[in-house]
Order: sequence, then C-alpha cells, then structure tokens
Amino acid sequence: MKSRADEKRAKAHPALETIKARIAERLLAAGLSGREASVRAKLGLTYANDILSGRSLKPTRETLAKLGTVLDTDADYFFGTQASPRNPTSNLLQIRDTEAVEPSPSLPVASIPLFQIGLTDPDGFFALRADRRTAWTSSVTSTRDTYAITVPDDCMAPRYRIGEVVMVSPSKPVVHGGFALVRQNDDRVAIRQIVTISTDKITVRCLNGEADIEIPRSQVKALERIIGSCELF
Repeated sequence: MKSRADEKRAKAHPALETIKARIAERLLAAGLSGREASVRAKLGLTYANDILSGRSLKPTRETLAKLGTVLDTDADYFFGTQASPRNPTSNLLQIRDTEAVEPSPSLPVASIPLFQIGLTDPDGFFALRADRRTAWTSSVTSTRDTYAITVPDDCMAPRYRIGEVVMVSPSKPVVHGGFALVRQNDDRVAIRQIVTISTDKITVRCLNGEADIEIPRSQVKALERIIGSCELF
C-alpha cells in the first residue's frame, strides 16, 4: 500500500525539483518576490510560491511560459531541457559586454553615477561610498538605474583590470556564467563571475585561479548585472 508521500511523488512533475530551483534562481536574478512575479505574469498571487513550497506539483508549460516572460527566460529552461535562460534564437536582445562598450555617434551622451573604489576589505568586498561618487559622462547604452564603479583589484583579470570602469545595471537579469556585482545584506559588493545559482547558495568565481566560493543565499541581497567596461579617461 502506497504512503501519502509515495502518492505525492507519483503526482509530481518529474522535473519538479529543477523547476523549483530555476524559478528561485530567476526570481533572485530579476529581484522579484514570488508574489510580484506571479502578479506580473497574471497568474494570481501565489503561483510561483505554490511551486516553490511544494503545494503545486504539476506546473504546466503554458503557465511556466507566462512566468518566463516576467523572469526573462523560456519554459524549456524551467524544465531543464535548455541550458541557458534564453534560447539563442530568441527575439529578445541579449546584451554582451563587447557590444555594450562600443560608443556610437548616434547615441546620446548620458551622465551616470561613478563610484571611485579604493582598497577592498579582507574578504574582497567593498562599500559604495557616497563621498566617493561623482557624475561620469558615458555614451554607453544604459537604463535609468545604471551606475559605474572603478575596478579595485586584478582578481577578475584579464576580463576586468584594476582601474577600469564597469557599468552595472540592477534591472537586467543575471545568468549562469555571466558577470555581476554581488551585493551582500550589508550592501558591500564585489565583482564576480556567477557560476551557479541554487535555492540555498550562490557559487562565484574570481579569474585569478582561486577556488570557487559558495555564498549562502541568505547573505546575498542582490545580483546586479555588469553590462560593459571601458578605460577611465
């Protein structure tokens, strides 16, 4: 005779754990709660949270596709049959660093906040201090919330070297393998490559050969995407 737990497992979608992990990952990348994403996708108040909590066992492709439009991903990514959040053939533009840093005469010149960074703390994180913020003129395509920081060390070389400027967009989603500013609960930040995002931890990488670091998800306030870099003139 089957137990209730066995019956529950039999009813669940075979990829449910992957679906849950990837919904949680995309919520963090988008900076949204499960409730906010569900409402924006017009799926009610609790759709995403019901899946994450195990109350909903068989989410459909149709509803996950709707959630995906809010979390900038495809339904196949939730099911685990697609490696990256967006299929390369997607009509949505995926901004690359090499594209973002090329100035164009047709783009308007914009002024964005620039934080001049000094020494990092012993753990490699640093604060964005208001007294070290200036206005910086940039012709890089940016959103209203974009800001820039000077790279404080060479732990991300050769991608980003000390003294260069990286542009950060908190509103753009972060993907596995991408580069982001990792913001802790105390609002100190660090430039890192994002290796994996799971429900309980985020694995990050420096490019100087050190071992990958696992940060408990409870300590991470946000991941903010790096959209470009350039020399500071």
